[in-house]
This record gives sequence, C-alpha cells and structure tokens, in this order.
Amino acid sequence: MSRKKGRRRKRARVSRENKRAMVLITIVVILLFFVLLFESRRLYSRIEANETHRQDLEKQIEEENRRTEEIEALREYMQSDAYMKQAAKDYFDPNSDNYERGRDHL
Repeated sequence: MSRKKGRRRKRARVSRENKRAMVLITIVVILLFFVLLFESRRLYSRIEANETHRQDLEKQIEEENRRTEEIEALREYMQSDAYMKQAAKDYFDPNSDNYERGRDHL
C-alpha cells in the first residue's frame, strides 16, 4: 500500500510541477504577444512618420529641380546677345537710374 501511495504522491508532485510549468509558459507567451503587439504598433507609427517625411523630401526635390531649371534658363538668357544689348541699354540710358553709375566708370 505504501508503494502505491508513494507513486501517487510522486505523480501528484510531477503533475503539479507540470501544471506550474504550463502556467509559467502561458504567462511568458502572453507577455511576448503583448510586447510584439506594442512593438508592431510603434513600428507602424514610425513607418507612417517616415512616409510623411519622404513625401516632404520629394516635394523639396521637385521644387529644387524646378528652381534649377529656372536658374539654368536665366543663365542661358544672360549669355545671349539680347541680354547684353538690354543690359547695356539699361546701364547707359540717360533716363535710367543706372546711368550715373555707368558714367562714373567711363
């Protein structure tokens, strides 16, 4: 009889240990689930913020490209004969505000 009682106690102890281990494993799994859930939400918010920042940078690039084209067009115009004629006319025209400056250089 005592052997049977010993076996039962041993089985009960092993069963309690198994239940305790299962409860601990379940708690760890639940904690991991919530940590992953929190991290995924944080990453999604960072992705959205980065997407907004990327769109802002793309707009800036477009504006800078447009500005570069305007500067290039102005540079080409300033190298043309038409610009040189107009600049000379404005600089040496007696009715121009720049006339006095031009006369001083002569």
